[in-house]
Amino acid sequence: MLINFRDMKKIILIIAVLGMAMTASAQYAGNKFFDNWSIGVEGGVSTNLHDWDTPNGAVAGINLTKGITPVLSLEFQLQAGFNDDANWNWYQRSKNVVDNATVMGNTKINLMNWFGGYKGAPRFFEIQARGGVGYTRFFFPSDNTSTNGGNDLNRCVFKFGFDFDFNLGEQKAWTVSLRPAVILKTSRDNDPFNPTPRTICDNGTCNAYGHNAIAQITAGVTYHFKTSNGTRHFTEVKPVEITKTVTNYVDKPVEKLVEKVVEKVVTKNVGNVTVEFAQNKATLSNTAKAKLNTIEKNTVVALDGYASPEGNKAYNQKLSQRRCDAVKAYLEERGVKVTDVNAHGVEGQESQRVVYVTIK
Repeated sequence: MLINFRDMKKIILIIAVLGMAMTASAQYAGNKFFDNWSIGVEGGVSTNLHDWDTPNGAVAGINLTKGITPVLSLEFQLQAGFNDDANWNWYQRSKNVVDNATVMGNTKINLMNWFGGYKGAPRFFEIQARGGVGYTRFFFPSDNTSTNGGNDLNRCVFKFGFDFDFNLGEQKAWTVSLRPAVILKTSRDNDPFNPTPRTICDNGTCNAYGHNAIAQITAGVTYHFKTSNGTRHFTEVKPVEITKTVTNYVDKPVEKLVEKVVEKVVTKNVGNVTVEFAQNKATLSNTAKAKLNTIEKNTVVALDGYASPEGNKAYNQKLSQRRCDAVKAYLEERGVKVTDVNAHGVEGQESQRVVYVTIK
C-alpha cells in the first residue's frame, strides 16, 4: 500500500498537538527561544525491507534540535548515504562516495515524560518516538546509463522510529542514543518533484520503480547547550511556590484585621473587675458578688456590659443593659458611686457575657 502524503501530514500534526497538550498545564522555566537547543552527530547502516540480502549501505548525519516542552521537540536533520543505492534497488550502484542526501524535519515525543511526568530533569534512560517528512536526492554520474542517462532522482520521504537515549553527566549535558527507524517514500513509479517516470535497467531488463521502504539504525551523540536558567533542560516551577506567594499576600491582611477587632474589645472594655454571667441571665452569682465586694465604699466606677453572640441583636442589647443594672444596684447598695453605664450588646465574635467595672 502506498503512503498518502496528506494523510501522513495529518498524523504528524496530531502527534505534535498531543505532545503540546500533555504539558500545557505545567509551568517551566528555561523555555525562551534560545533555550533547550542541542546538536548531535550520528552514523549507522541501512538496508531495504523488501530484500534483506541486499548489501547494507552506510549513513551519517547531523541533527539540530529545539525543545518546545519536556514532551515535544522539533528536529532538523541532514543525512548522507554512502554506497547504499542498492537499498532502493537501483541495481547498479552509483560511483559517487555520497550516493544520496536527505533533509528532514522531525517531531519527537518523549514517551517517558508524556506518560510518567517530568520531574524537573531528564531521566538516565528515556524513549522518544520520532516522525517526520523530508526530501531525498540521489546522485548519479553522467556515465551511469542504467539510471536513465545519469539523471539524479528526487524523492519525498517519511521517517518513523524511536530514540533510545542515555543521558549522561551531572547536568545531563550529553546524550548517547540508539535510533532505529523506517524510511518510506511517497511514490513508487513517479518522482513527486518531477512527474516524469524513471527507468532503471539491468542487463537489458528495465524497471520503472524501486523499493518503497528501507530500515535504518544509527548511533549518535548529542550535546545540550545551557539555558537561561543555568541548567541544560527545562526546570519545573512547582505550584506550591505560587500557593505560598498568594498566601503571604492574602492571609496577612486577614490576620491583622482579626487582631484589631480583638484588641478593640479588650482595650476598650478591660476594667479593674470583671463580672461574669450565666447564659441568658442577668442575676449576680455569689462569685460575682465576691468580686464586687473588693471595691471600696465611695469609689467612682464606670460599667460596660456585653452579651455573647447567641440570639438576635435587639435582645442582646437589652440583656447587656439588665446586667449593667444588676451590677449598678449591688454597688450602690454598698456605697460605690456609678457614674457611667454603657450597655454594648454584642461587639464582634469575641464578645462575652460580662460587665467590666472600671475604677476611675
